[in-house]
Amino acid sequence: MSSARDDGRVARAARQRHDRREQVLVCAERVFSRKGYHAAGVADIIAEAGVARGTFYLYFESKRAIFDELLGRLLALLAGSVKRIDVAPGAPPPFEQLLANVNRVVDTLYDHREMTRVLLRTAPGIDADFDRKLEESDGRLRAIIESALATGETMGLVRPCDHELASLCVLGTVKEVMNHYTVEAGGRSVDRRRLARDLLEYNLKGLFR
Repeated sequence: MSSARDDGRVARAARQRHDRREQVLVCAERVFSRKGYHAAGVADIIAEAGVARGTFYLYFESKRAIFDELLGRLLALLAGSVKRIDVAPGAPPPFEQLLANVNRVVDTLYDHREMTRVLLRTAPGIDADFDRKLEESDGRLRAIIESALATGETMGLVRPCDHELASLCVLGTVKEVMNHYTVEAGGRSVDRRRLARDLLEYNLKGLFR
């Protein structure tokens, strides 16, 4: 019985540590969104989370470390939201599968709009290490898009094109649109499904009839 009680205490303590760590992450995301990455400090995150400084450093060694984890989580979610197009008999039409991908990407960016805002509104050129991190995140997103374009071309769904150039165009479109609706629009309500469809149709068909 004693061993079972001890195991229970250990499990509860582990859950509490996990919950407290997640609380700090959520609060850091809010602080970064409100103040911007560069203006935000560890003291701001501590105040937002209502924890002691020692508690913060128990989980994270620096502001950069907590930002890196938030960024890594967002990029992992974005990568996981893009599914391979299925062209097997009976599969949904490719356009509908692509639209589902875009819907998931838009939802991910909206559901994590605090981190999206940090990425989209942080100006480069202030911190070399931070600039490198932003460049790496852009590179990973472009790699996802390039892979999707290459797969689509192999399947005959995408015309032959320069995948690097096309990925830059697609990423630029998505970033500008999401910057407007998550940063500049100030939280104005948006029809996500219509936004996703318009984004996809623009990137697939352009503007000419």
